[in-house]
Amino acid sequence: MTEPAPTTVKHEPWTGLVLSGGGARGAYEAGIIRYIREELPERVRQRARFEIVSGTSVGALNACFLAAHAHVPDMQGAQLCELWESLRIERVYSVGWRELLNLPRFVLGSGGFGELDDRIGPGRRGGLFHTGPLEALVRHGNRWGMISRNINAGRLEALTVTATDIGTGKTVVFVERRGGGVPPWSRDPWVTARPTRITHQHALASAAIPWLFPAVEVEGRTYCDGGLRHNTPLSPPLRLGADRVLVIGLRHEESVDEIKRMESERVDSFPSAAYLLGKILNALLLDHTEYDIERLERTNALVEGGRKVYGPEFAEKISKVMGPRHAGAYRVIKPMVIKPTTNIGVIAAKHARLGSAAARVGGIVGRLIRRIGEDESLTENDLLSYLLFDGEYAHDLVELGMHDADAARSRLIEFFTS
Repeated sequence: MTEPAPTTVKHEPWTGLVLSGGGARGAYEAGIIRYIREELPERVRQRARFEIVSGTSVGALNACFLAAHAHVPDMQGAQLCELWESLRIERVYSVGWRELLNLPRFVLGSGGFGELDDRIGPGRRGGLFHTGPLEALVRHGNRWGMISRNINAGRLEALTVTATDIGTGKTVVFVERRGGGVPPWSRDPWVTARPTRITHQHALASAAIPWLFPAVEVEGRTYCDGGLRHNTPLSPPLRLGADRVLVIGLRHEESVDEIKRMESERVDSFPSAAYLLGKILNALLLDHTEYDIERLERTNALVEGGRKVYGPEFAEKISKVMGPRHAGAYRVIKPMVIKPTTNIGVIAAKHARLGSAAARVGGIVGRLIRRIGEDESLTENDLLSYLLFDGEYAHDLVELGMHDADAARSRLIEFFTS
């Protein structure tokens, strides 16, 4: 087992950034980052450092990009948005007749797809989509060597990427940390932390949406989407020493009226496969943010109450009693959460009706998008919201992210300056 790195002396509170999973919805995260880097007052921007960046699924791709560009923080937002807005579906994935002909074998578990060495590269298994273009984009669209250089230079303390080990079902948190090693981690037998040098392979493994994108082999093990159990990886930055965390979610929180409307709707015919797959992805990539934040705030209340009753050394004493089962010493952690104020599935359905993406893509994927757009009764589309890696759609999500960040402007200023 790798020994923990020596404790770094903190001169200021450490800030953790938590980036959630959600496929093409990840453009929303880019909009939040751009607002922080460009629209907050200069005095605030100077203090808007992210010492620890944690991501899962598409959030892992965004997290790795930010870590690789930590030496140019003022440019992070613009460059990340530019990357998202330049996307075209055909530069991410495709579905051809080969994939469709192999689908029955894949579903029945008779060895369909096998290793996709001839199309993508070694260590790729399963998946309905051919993701060779995505792999090339990830490999060449980021300065991967700069991640270690930025960490070693102290421009950030750690980067974590979460993936799911298919063989064991365990959640694996890959950690690249200044000084190496990992601190004491969770006693949960289904979660493990692994020190490593993070590469494009780890990011692709974290973003391998089950059934759709091929699983990825890393260091002799096969991994898929980290969002299956840890879609919003809040725990890693806390265990690595963050004193405050900014969490960016990718799931719209329904209002009471929206929930009542959905409960009152009748299903007159059996839903389409695309509709059901979208709901399955929603269920798999479940967002536990509210529950995690509630637990965090309960711990904060415990620490603050204990200090009032037992004195300022309460947190230190209780940490010694609890030992390594907790994320380091008990301390008050300041959280902030930003989530979409608009249902992203509605935005995806709007772009399907516009038809511009379908016209550009053509083929099977284009026909699927056109079919969705022709269904006038479909006001939202969850599946498409995960898979529409298109610049026009991404632009709208970037704008939504900037709008929601602006609505949280006073909270962001207080978060970074207090």
